[in-house]
Amino acid sequence: MRKSLLMMVALLSLAHTSNVFSFENTMLNSKLNINGNTVPYPIFSIFVMPNKAFTVEFVDKTHTGSFQFHHANGEALNTSSNLPAASGSVGKAPILAPKKSGHYVLKTTNKQTGEVATLNVFVMTPLNTVDRAGKLNGYTIGKYPEKPLKNNPIYLPPQGLVEVLPEQTDVRLSPNFTLGQFLSKQQQGFPKYVHLRAGLLLKLEKILHTLNDEGHAVEGLTIMSGYRPPFYNKAIGNVQYSRHVWGGAADFYIDQSPKDGVMDDLNKDGVVNREDAVWLANFISNMSKQGAFGPRIGGLGIYGANAAHGPFVHVDVRGTLARW
Repeated sequence: MRKSLLMMVALLSLAHTSNVFSFENTMLNSKLNINGNTVPYPIFSIFVMPNKAFTVEFVDKTHTGSFQFHHANGEALNTSSNLPAASGSVGKAPILAPKKSGHYVLKTTNKQTGEVATLNVFVMTPLNTVDRAGKLNGYTIGKYPEKPLKNNPIYLPPQGLVEVLPEQTDVRLSPNFTLGQFLSKQQQGFPKYVHLRAGLLLKLEKILHTLNDEGHAVEGLTIMSGYRPPFYNKAIGNVQYSRHVWGGAADFYIDQSPKDGVMDDLNKDGVVNREDAVWLANFISNMSKQGAFGPRIGGLGIYGANAAHGPFVHVDVRGTLARW
């Protein structure tokens, strides 16, 4: 009886410590081109201003498709004014975003294969609605620099910000990343606001997929810092022109085994320290050298642990190489 009890305890312990792998690796058979970005995933996101055009087409140009706008609650949206000239076909004709800011869902169906892709369309709130105090509906945004860094247009203020309500934090931006992961850590209630670049999502997904393809079973990347409004970025003492302020950067680490809130021992030397961030940065750098990111090249930084956090890496999509 005692032996049976001990065996049961051992089995329960084993079940408790076993790893449940949930990485989502489903890919589209026919990739989509969304506003110039090649998207191989069955779920992705579009960030657009009210009543502005965006394009969705198949990369191989041999397929046609249809689409339907829905409100986030699933209710079909009357899209008579949003249809492209091609009568609902997914092609080169632009699609008009709804006039009202908010979260919409665009379902695209490949007419040849029946394959369905879900596009989360975030119609942004115009930045010019931020008041003189730097607030938007009570949420502090602050002020973007008046002049772009070195006259580079990527540092112009964004046209708009995505409003985020509590129930929207779990919305999937791409197969393995959610909206809530990129929110600023400033201590203010909802609604919150965020700005993101589609290229950053594609880069993060590529890193995660490549890790898994090369035998590193990682179900997700832990995002320490995504978007930072100018106010919060200044409050934590970061540089004025940080790419986080423009939604094009992420600080992250791998927390897979054990899941304990810090970087894993990636280089297998028995300790967690800056060298594990070096291992991850080298992995990403090798991807970059092999052309994995295409036009989404950018910054890559290595950070060690301090009293507030463990080691991590920074990546961004500034369009030029930077290493530190």
